[in-house]
Amino acid sequence: MAAGSALLVGLVEEFVSGQQDSKAADTATGLKAGQFTILQLVEALGLHLASSQPQTRARGVQLLSNVLQQCHGDLTEREVDVLLAFYENRLKDHYVITPHVLKGMKALTKCSVLPPGSAVSILKSLFQDVHVQVSTSNLPCQLKGLGADFVFGFVQSVDGERDPRNLLLAFQIARKIIHGGYDLGKFTEELFEVTSCYFPIDFSPPPNDPHGITQEELILALRAVLTGTPRFAEFLLPLIIEKLDSDVQSAKVDSLQTLTACASVYEHKELAEFLPGLWASLRREVFQTASERVESAGLAALSALTACISRSVLNSDSEDYLNVFLDLVLKDCQHHLCEPDLKLVWPSAKLLQATSTASYRASHRVAAAIMPSLIEQYNSRTQVSHTSQLGLKSSEEDESVLLDFRQSLCSIVFSALSENSAGLQITSLRVLTALSQQTVLLLESDVELAVDHLTKLILEEEDAKVSLAVVECAGALACLHPLAFISKMVPRLKGEIFSGGLGSKEHSQQAVRQRCLTALAAVSSRPSVVQESTPVLLQVLTSSHTGTGSFSLEEVISVCHNLQRIAEHAQDTEETGRVFHDIIIPRLLGLALQAASATHCNPVIIDRLTVCPGQVEVPQMDRLLLELEELSCTCDHPFSYTSAAKCYAGLVNKRPAGESSSPVAKALLLRYHPLSTALTDKLFSLLSDSELGSIAADGFSLLMSDSQDVLNRGCNADVRIMYRQRFFTENSAKLVQGFNSAAPEKKSGYLKALSHIVNYLPRQVQLTELPALLPLLLEALSCPDQAVQLSTLSCLQPVLMDPPSALITQLEALVGRTLTLTTSPAMKVRIASLRCIHALSRFPEHEIMPFRARVLRALAVPLDDLKRMVRSEAVVARNEWFLLGSPGGR
Repeated sequence: MAAGSALLVGLVEEFVSGQQDSKAADTATGLKAGQFTILQLVEALGLHLASSQPQTRARGVQLLSNVLQQCHGDLTEREVDVLLAFYENRLKDHYVITPHVLKGMKALTKCSVLPPGSAVSILKSLFQDVHVQVSTSNLPCQLKGLGADFVFGFVQSVDGERDPRNLLLAFQIARKIIHGGYDLGKFTEELFEVTSCYFPIDFSPPPNDPHGITQEELILALRAVLTGTPRFAEFLLPLIIEKLDSDVQSAKVDSLQTLTACASVYEHKELAEFLPGLWASLRREVFQTASERVESAGLAALSALTACISRSVLNSDSEDYLNVFLDLVLKDCQHHLCEPDLKLVWPSAKLLQATSTASYRASHRVAAAIMPSLIEQYNSRTQVSHTSQLGLKSSEEDESVLLDFRQSLCSIVFSALSENSAGLQITSLRVLTALSQQTVLLLESDVELAVDHLTKLILEEEDAKVSLAVVECAGALACLHPLAFISKMVPRLKGEIFSGGLGSKEHSQQAVRQRCLTALAAVSSRPSVVQESTPVLLQVLTSSHTGTGSFSLEEVISVCHNLQRIAEHAQDTEETGRVFHDIIIPRLLGLALQAASATHCNPVIIDRLTVCPGQVEVPQMDRLLLELEELSCTCDHPFSYTSAAKCYAGLVNKRPAGESSSPVAKALLLRYHPLSTALTDKLFSLLSDSELGSIAADGFSLLMSDSQDVLNRGCNADVRIMYRQRFFTENSAKLVQGFNSAAPEKKSGYLKALSHIVNYLPRQVQLTELPALLPLLLEALSCPDQAVQLSTLSCLQPVLMDPPSALITQLEALVGRTLTLTTSPAMKVRIASLRCIHALSRFPEHEIMPFRARVLRALAVPLDDLKRMVRSEAVVARNEWFLLGSPGGR
């Protein structure tokens, strides 16, 4: 132990006097190894802790706290008790020592052997000697024993705080105090005052703020405190009323949103006293505001208040606060509805809507009060479109609210649909949609009449906004009443589509047809309607294809778009699927094949020739090959010339070896045909061509990749094993030689070809050939072609997971070029480069440690990438590099 004591004294001296921070880790290592104890460390610090210089004392405490952070799990209960007493005493020392004391105390609170009562003792010391916030989440039971004294201590520690970091923590602790069952006692108002003094939050983080605390975080944290208990109601509600007088819009919005949050916590008894004042403030914000944001927040608060009061339980001797509140609202708003020419009619309507939609009781009371007046005004031809939706809700329990006015409402809606006013028509369509959601408000006769009105508007109304509203209303009604649309609307629209339209001019006819097509798609949500509407759309396509109809290209395109809409929005049922499977898809495929066979080679015939076995004799093979060759070289239709080339390749691949033909490169390469070299050499020669080099390079991807629809064993192709390895062995030297001799501006084609070839080689072959090809692959990473970059990165990434020695010697180039690509314009390249950076972290630690700081700096950029997938890869890679060399790291 003597040797351990000497070692300890040396470590302490080097840390405190020699200012060598690394000695803290050495001290922790010695402690864990049993060379000395934690209490012996305290004794060894004795002279330094008794120094007259605060900085020396601080240095000694810093060493002890740093060691405890790593060794707190190994302490005994007696050692923890002694250390706590030591730290509590040190809280009375110079302020420069306090941060190190707090760090040590925090480490001790993590000990599993923390003595009973220690948490209380720590907090008392902190409240008494330090102005600082402390989290209480881990030790709630012991702290509750302090009762109101704990709340008072917390209030004292928070009072006057300005640092946003400490404020955020203080608000979080206050919320835990409120929700954790702590006894607030006589300090309820003090806790409210010490937090509400920051309401509403006015905070703008400084530029480049490293802490990242936002105004929204502080607002939400404070709101959770203020609205956390009904005991704050008597203080908070007057404060909200006061703050609503502010001229700052953000303060108004914060106050209104806080009031909305209160309504979910409070009961009517907390609100009763303040209802007149709250209503006056809310009314003013909606009547007089010039901000939609403030108005929206005010209406939401009004709805929340009404809902809260509606939850009150009535008994024989209690006052109905909902009726009291609604009396205030109706008194101030109802009379404005009778003055539609004045500016307050709109705000009044919004206030009544917000109130009536809060609860069944509220909607019943509001509707009963204002509906007779609105109906009377409409019947007397007064413009009331802005108030006609009051009280309309889709909940079935509310149907009785408007049941007494059912007949009058239907009469008003149908009358308004016949008016010339676009605004009135649009509003009536919205009301009709709302009425349809409540099953008892529209009779079958009403639905049929509604369909007649909607059909008439589709055929005649040219206003774009009205047409849009008609389509939306028709879609909503058709979902609930499909039979009426099948029997009435679909036949009318079909007749109009094929009759030439109502208008005398061509553009007018097309406009009517377009509206009809759009409406057919809109009403086709139920399978029964889909079964009737889609044949009409398919008939338009057939008519256009055969030339028997006068449909324009725009109309044909519209039909296709509307069929797509039906596929996307129709109900996903077995019946709908059967309609598409049995009717729509076969008809569309038939039309497509007819179109293809009319102007181009039929793809089905080509496909049949390509699944054909090699032993099957194809008549007039030479003529067929010539025709296919001609088609693949001269046709300008991509699908046709691609299919012809595939068929040609499939036939050549299966042709007996002795027969001559004009060969296709891959078809012959797969079967080791000696003529394949002639074609691949031609492909190599094109790599340096300024116009065809890139396309020729992509040809190597075709040579090396698996074919899905041709030239595979499933298609009876002649495919020899290891043909890729053989091709690489025979041609890699040509590729390297061509690259070395090519002009600088023509080297990219060789790099692109190389990346394609290597990317499809088996991994074992890649590892074997990598040393010879590595310079070219690194060069490929610098190629401006993003396809080359992506292909090369995809090739390198699996190899980097278990790197050969050749890669380790090229670390500088690998790191530099992959880091550069983390900011590529192409998202796929950024992701692939980050995966390579991640893989590089698996290299021997002593080899990559010199690059750690550089990599971490560079990875800070993709951490803020606009794409989530890029950010995710950056986080994974940076975490691995960050842990290099750290305790517990790899």
